[in-house]
Amino acid sequence: MEEKQPRIDIDHLAWLARLQLSEDEKEEIRRSIERIMEFINRLLEAPVEDVEPLYHPLDKEGLLRPDEPSPGLSQEEALMNAAATENGYFKAPRTLEE
Repeated sequence: MEEKQPRIDIDHLAWLARLQLSEDEKEEIRRSIERIMEFINRLLEAPVEDVEPLYHPLDKEGLLRPDEPSPGLSQEEALMNAAATENGYFKAPRTLEE
């Protein structure tokens, strides 16, 4: 026996989303939501008991490089174009009051 889906309260959804919808817009949204729910119900009926879970779309391992330090800029090179520095650090205007 097929279950009947409850009627969707578009007025409540519109109120939650703070939308003002015409009657035509409400009916269009209602039909769209009902089609989406029908599709979801068909997906829920799919026989997946014997399907192995897919944890990643590619069957590859180690796609990321190892997290190892790599050479970068020296402190002097990093500060070379800074507008202001102090004691080997970037100096920026104060943004919070004490």
